[in-house]
Amino acid sequence: MTNPCIDSSLAPLILVDAYSTGALLARSLAGERRLLHVRSRANMPAAFAASCPKELFAEDYSVADVGLDALVATLAAQQPAAVLTGSEFGVELADLLAARLGLPGNDPATSAARRDKSLMAEQVAQAGLPVAAQLRTNSMASALAWFQARGGTSVVAKPLDSAGSDNVFICHDAGQLQAAVEAILGATNLMMLSNEALLLQEYLSGDEYVINSVSHQGEHWISDVWKSSKTFAADGRKIYDSEDLVPADAPELPQLIEYVQGVLDALGIVHGPAHTELILTAAGPRLLETGARLSGLACPPALQAATGNDQVALTCLSYLQPARLAQWPKRYRLQQHAKCLNLIAHRPGLFAQSQARQRLESLPSFHNVRFRFAEGARIVPTIDLNSSPGAVFLLHPQLQRINADYAAWRGWERDWL
Repeated sequence: MTNPCIDSSLAPLILVDAYSTGALLARSLAGERRLLHVRSRANMPAAFAASCPKELFAEDYSVADVGLDALVATLAAQQPAAVLTGSEFGVELADLLAARLGLPGNDPATSAARRDKSLMAEQVAQAGLPVAAQLRTNSMASALAWFQARGGTSVVAKPLDSAGSDNVFICHDAGQLQAAVEAILGATNLMMLSNEALLLQEYLSGDEYVINSVSHQGEHWISDVWKSSKTFAADGRKIYDSEDLVPADAPELPQLIEYVQGVLDALGIVHGPAHTELILTAAGPRLLETGARLSGLACPPALQAATGNDQVALTCLSYLQPARLAQWPKRYRLQQHAKCLNLIAHRPGLFAQSQARQRLESLPSFHNVRFRFAEGARIVPTIDLNSSPGAVFLLHPQLQRINADYAAWRGWERDWL
């Protein structure tokens, strides 16, 4: 049940698909307003469904059960104040509901470009920003022909509209590309959509960055920027290793932020959070993708300790008290160093969560951990974010302490996990 002390006369808030880090948004808002939950799909993968804090919502609706028009009428009768996107699943429906209800949101006419990575790059290019060379195709022959026409230089193959590094392959030769195309086409992706086509992009050399933001009426607040490091899984796929919070005075930050602000404008992200990934090449930033939702690794306690603010808090503020946004700088400030460490399983087995926690808590810079698997759950070698056993935040005033703890964990992890 929602908090009985909440004033029922206050306009409720609608969250669409409050899974994954959308649950953080629900928990932050539950003490402020009556919450209504909308599910865009009749069925969800068990791991995502389990992450939804159903007890926080006064009502839970499924558009598949009641139909869009009936749902809009039911929601309109409750005079909601806002529609918020809870996860990648809900981006398009949240846009549509906000428009139908006459509430602030991102234009549903351009929703597809905020989900489909090929349309996304096209939209950004039309705005005059440089992007990677790419090909959208549903044909093995055209994929191989494009690869050969580029002189056989490395390419990245991935689904058009998935997430979490799902079926992303780096291909250095025609054989690898053929295997990637066969794996992607026709498969059901993490978003429960069939891969009727795929995206090929030139492989971009350079450092990878993650930029999280919150927008209100077209103005953008940068809540945190991370330099991302990846490693290779046993099957050759690149997987997330760790992310380091970039100091607010880092020399590369101005060009990264300027580029990302242009991307947000190009994609029509005028309200709400966004999560952008890019490569800083020798020729400047190049977009990988932008999600019009919270970062999948959002961790308010860690970010509050590291910067004094966080993406979840800014998102809540933008909908509940937007006038207060002006009190916050458009760019975050670093109070202490932070690293997000993604756990990597090297062999199949049963997850000893308590043992992992005990080891992590012995690290001087340990701040918190979010495990993806329960004690005793069966795990497989990590190939993407969803097969990583968890995410750990290390915080400390001294960067050397964090790096030493990171190295100690990785050494232990190789032998144990």
